[in-house]
Amino acid sequence: MPQFEFLRQDYLGNSVTEYMLAAATFCAVLAGFLIGRRVLIDRLRALAKLTATDLDDMAVGMLERIRVPECYLIAFYFALRPLEVHAKFDRALHIAVVIIVAYRLVTMLQAAIGYGVEKTILADAGSEANRGTAQTVTLAAQGVIWLGAFLFVLSNLGFNVTSMIAGLGISGIAVALAAQAVLGDLFSAVAIYLDKPFVVGDAIKVGDVVGTVELIGVKTTRVRSLNGELLVFPNSTLTSSRIQNFQQLTERRSVVAFQLPADTAPSLLRKVSGHARAAVAKAPGARFERAHLSGVREGSLEFELVFYVGGQDYNAFMDAQEAVILDLLESLRIEGAVLTGPARRVTSGHAAS
Repeated sequence: MPQFEFLRQDYLGNSVTEYMLAAATFCAVLAGFLIGRRVLIDRLRALAKLTATDLDDMAVGMLERIRVPECYLIAFYFALRPLEVHAKFDRALHIAVVIIVAYRLVTMLQAAIGYGVEKTILADAGSEANRGTAQTVTLAAQGVIWLGAFLFVLSNLGFNVTSMIAGLGISGIAVALAAQAVLGDLFSAVAIYLDKPFVVGDAIKVGDVVGTVELIGVKTTRVRSLNGELLVFPNSTLTSSRIQNFQQLTERRSVVAFQLPADTAPSLLRKVSGHARAAVAKAPGARFERAHLSGVREGSLEFELVFYVGGQDYNAFMDAQEAVILDLLESLRIEGAVLTGPARRVTSGHAAS
C-alpha cells in the first residue's frame, strides 16, 4: 500500500522495517534481562528469609553483580544481528560484549570461590591461623579462572587456542612431573579441609608423636609436640597415616592388671573386686566398669580392673589412675595380700558420639 511505502525505504543498507524489528528486539531482550534479573533476585531474597543457610544470599549477591548497562549492551548486540552494519563497528561491538561477559563470569565465579573458602578453610575456630592458606588457595583459584577467561575471549575473537591449550597441556605435564610432591601435598591439603579429620587447635597423635595442630598450610601442617618442639608434616603424609584425634575425647579407659600369689586365701580373693570398686569410687571423675579374677598363671592369680576417667585432660586422668592404684594397694596391704609378678596398664580413649 502507498501509505506504507516508507517502510521499504533504505537507510545505510537497511530498511525502516528492519530498523523497527531491531528496536523491537532490543526492547524485548532488554525487558527479558531486566525483568528476569529482578524476579530472580526477589524470589531468592524471599527464600533467604525462610532458610537458615546463606547460600541463597550468595546467589542474590552474584545476580546483583550484573549491571544494568551490561544488559543494555547485550540487548543492543542482539538487536543489531539482522542489520547490515559496518564491519569495524560490528567487530568492536562483538569484542566489547565478549569482554563484558567474560569479566562478569569471572567476578561471579570469584564470589563463589570466596564463599566456598569462607565455609571450608575459614569455618573453624582457628580461622585466623588459616587465613594465609585461604588467601593462597583463593589466589590460585582466581589465577585459573582468569586464565580460562583469557582463553575464552581469544577463542571468541577468532584466535586458534587449540595449539595454545595443547602447549599448556604439555607444559602442565612437565610441571606436574617436576612438582609431583608439591601437588600431592596441595591436593592432600584440600582433602584435609573438606574431610576435616582435624582442625587447628586439635590434639592429635601421628605415629608416636602427640601434639597440637597450629597451622594447616598448602604444603605442610605444623604440630606443636608435648615436648615443645614444632613438627612439620607434609600433608600427603598425614592423609596416608593413621591419625588419632583427641579433641572429641570425653573419657579415657584404663585397664590395670595385677597378680596375687596362687596360695592367697579364697576369702581374700572374693574381697579384691570390692576393694577395686571402692578405690575407683574415691577417685575424682572415675567410673567403675569391672574387676575380675581374669586368669591363672604359674604361681599366681591375675586380676583385671577396668575403669573410666572423664574429660580430655591427660594429667587429670593420670592423677585419678594413680589415686585408684594407691588406694587399691593400701586396701590389699591391710588385708595382708602381697602383689607378685609384673603389673601392666592399658589406656584408651572414648570419643563423643
